[in-house]
Amino acid sequence: MLGRLWLRAAMAAGLAFIIWGETAHPGIVGAHGIRLVTAIALAVAAAGWIGWAVVGPTSASPLTTVFVYWTGLAGSVLLYVHPATAVCWFTIFACFDAGANMRARVGVPLVAVCCAVLVAGYGAHRGDALATFAATTFVVYVLGSNRRQAARSAKLTERARLATELHDILGHSLTALSLQVQAASAALEETGDRDRALRHLGKAARLVRSGQEETMAAVRTLRDGAIGVHDLIGILIDDSGLPADLTVNGRPRPLPATTGMAVYRVLQEALTNAGKHAPGSDAAVTLSYEPTSVTVTVANRTGTAADAVSGGQGLRAMRERVKEVGGVLATEVDGDTWRVEARVPA
Repeated sequence: MLGRLWLRAAMAAGLAFIIWGETAHPGIVGAHGIRLVTAIALAVAAAGWIGWAVVGPTSASPLTTVFVYWTGLAGSVLLYVHPATAVCWFTIFACFDAGANMRARVGVPLVAVCCAVLVAGYGAHRGDALATFAATTFVVYVLGSNRRQAARSAKLTERARLATELHDILGHSLTALSLQVQAASAALEETGDRDRALRHLGKAARLVRSGQEETMAAVRTLRDGAIGVHDLIGILIDDSGLPADLTVNGRPRPLPATTGMAVYRVLQEALTNAGKHAPGSDAAVTLSYEPTSVTVTVANRTGTAADAVSGGQGLRAMRERVKEVGGVLATEVDGDTWRVEARVPA
């Protein structure tokens, strides 16, 4: 809202300078001949500019489109009868807006007509500057169109990132949930072990809660652009069922969305492998906040984890995710301890 008010104020100030530039010198506007035509064209262009500022100025509503067309076409006619730099802004800003906020099938006709009027004026020897104005009009339309395409590309990239996060979250959670439910069913059908079945169902309930938290975090990340990794990691450790200790060095702070989710995924994969290949062993998780980076380290007894992870897809997936955000992933076996460490810029 504040941005629109500032833009409206800027448009009002710009219009005041244009009108001042046209009326401050005698002989430009008047009540007879070409001066009357200039005065009428200036008034019509100014009316379109005012309407554009009031209903827009950045919306894509049909009424805004009408006023942008109005301003651009009236500005071109004004340049035809009085080719001065002071009045070129009507057409230039209208054509830039057409590129930035309108689809090509809507914006191109405006630019084509404006350029045609200016080129016709140049051909009629109304002024050599009209050729420059025509070229400038086309260039600003292209710049506006490129800006619109860049914004659209950024939006699609963000949507794809969210889709990937949700896919990973739901895939991981639903697979683990299915395994726990199947284990509970097998315990009841094969051995009638009610306590064992309840334990599996308890794990399934924790997985549902974890998946819900992760999904909410991913959506919140898209909205806010930042994520509190510290809190999510605490929830992940609690829901993993592993005897893991969390140590935090430095002052926790929200991380950029992609960085935060990369750290979270590394920890999730490391804890999953620790629980799968070295069940019951303690795990030590260290999260270190440094001035320009964040480091997460997971250490646990090797069991068969080192062999399983180094030969599977988990480590490769972790490396790729960390590399995407400009970080590095290191793994090592130190005696009977398997350690995974990821450092990412933040």
